[in-house]
Amino acid sequence: MPIRTCAQCGHAMPKNASAKRKYCSDNCRKLASKHRHSPQRQTSPTTSPADEPSPQPTAPATYRDLLEVSRTALMRNLKDSHCPATAVAGLSKQLLAVGKELLDMDREKEPDPILDDPEEMADGIEDEPFDAETI
Repeated sequence: MPIRTCAQCGHAMPKNASAKRKYCSDNCRKLASKHRHSPQRQTSPTTSPADEPSPQPTAPATYRDLLEVSRTALMRNLKDSHCPATAVAGLSKQLLAVGKELLDMDREKEPDPILDDPEEMADGIEDEPFDAETI
């Protein structure tokens, strides 16, 4: 029978360990958990920060671009299954505020001809008189 090893440190498992056990000790189990949930965890250990290309300079983001990025992030967080229930109300409120601000920016850029000046759309066209007998 082959000797099983710890998934974290590689040491041999204790003799009385169950078949489902992955780690030789609680410390190894906790370290593995910490590494799994660490935000700095690298997906490919062969690349280093020096190997990565430097980011290309981009044009400065406009306020609208920042609002759209915020809206996307808020929607992603709301749809995330790990989002705590206590955060949903705050995220929803922020999402509504960002959406309202984007709508206001659109209204300023392109005025609505129906709401702003209804006579502008008519272009001199007059309505025909209504005749109830034709119906």
